[in-house]
Amino acid sequence: MSQLSQSDVAVSVHDAQPSDHPGIRAVLLAAYQEYAAVLPPAVFDRYLEDIIDVGARSRVGRLIVAERAGRIVGAVTFYADAAAEGFGWPSGWAGLRALGVDPALRGLGIGHALMRAGLDRARAVEAPVLCLHTAEFMTTAAAMYEAMGFRRVPSYDFDAARHLRLRGAQPIRIAAYRLDLSHSSP
Repeated sequence: MSQLSQSDVAVSVHDAQPSDHPGIRAVLLAAYQEYAAVLPPAVFDRYLEDIIDVGARSRVGRLIVAERAGRIVGAVTFYADAAAEGFGWPSGWAGLRALGVDPALRGLGIGHALMRAGLDRARAVEAPVLCLHTAEFMTTAAAMYEAMGFRRVPSYDFDAARHLRLRGAQPIRIAAYRLDLSHSSP
């Protein structure tokens, strides 16, 4: 378990327990709600349904939570083998998915703390690469990933509308990023 202290926020980051699933769903629902204005309703509803399906992700990945004063304020899913995500990643790479932080607590380093926890887990399983996807309209997230050393790998981009099997929906590019762990700093 790691601790984050910044101004008046103290957050612990640790692996989730099944009893944390409702709190994880709630924080992801709040975190991703802002994209309702960006995506058509049919697309947003299916996308959100997929994001908050923590039960499915916990069967193949490890849910990591950030907790403050006994309340979950952030979450991310870690995959020791990113191929298990089903988004075309090579076997052997580690992956992260569905990072979300309580909108009222953004800018306090919670997202970074969750990313560092994922990075620590990737190093622990000796993965050569840590990878993730983000939607092109998630510019704040992309900027954070790039500041942490992640680089674009367009060959692993995909269309979310096609993945969600939404006929007639406009394509929604999901951008792929990777961090080479053999060259990244601790």
